[in-house]
Amino acid sequence: MPEKLSKYKFKRLATEALRNAIRLHFDSILLFKNKSYPTALQIGIIAIEEIAKADWVGHYYYSSITNIGFPDREFEQEFLLMLYSHPKKQYSFLARELFSFSPKFVEFVKKGRFELLKQKATYVGLERIKGEINVNSRISIPYKIKESEAKKIISLLNYTLVEICDLKLKQDSFFDIEEMDKVLDEKLLLELKKWKFKTTIKHEKWRHQWYKSPQSQTS
Repeated sequence: MPEKLSKYKFKRLATEALRNAIRLHFDSILLFKNKSYPTALQIGIIAIEEIAKADWVGHYYYSSITNIGFPDREFEQEFLLMLYSHPKKQYSFLARELFSFSPKFVEFVKKGRFELLKQKATYVGLERIKGEINVNSRISIPYKIKESEAKKIISLLNYTLVEICDLKLKQDSFFDIEEMDKVLDEKLLLELKKWKFKTTIKHEKWRHQWYKSPQSQTS
């Protein structure tokens, strides 16, 4: 039995994660239209994690084949295990274009609140503080997730996917793996553009704020 992942599996893993992200994104839109806002938000965040995974694996693969080769088994295992960490994938989604995102949202993700929001949209439960359950906290109930919260997450990923599709169609490639680029086409772009809502989380204006005031990163 091979001890390391094959090049074929690396490419397949990245490509199928991208396909899955897109499928989940459209599922979240369908749920939103049916006013199932908690599940729409939950699946929207999972879609963000999947597209981050796809990009992460693609970058790892390309760096390995263009530099000094694939790392040893121990390093590879550490990398593959990170793909199961939801907070790491959520932050990875921001990492490539960090300064294009609202500093407050970046801090929200860094502190694990994005993952907590996903949990609140999924489970009934009580607040956890330092490894203990706060019995005095209010019971968290998914149906309290608002329409506006789900709309924000769906709009963020839709905007990102439109950007990626546009770039791929204009320059013939976007990802480091050819099979991933084949997923992006004009038909997909037209479907994405049916979502009419905009996002304020990712915008060029944030880049100016980051550079103007480094302190805003912790605001």
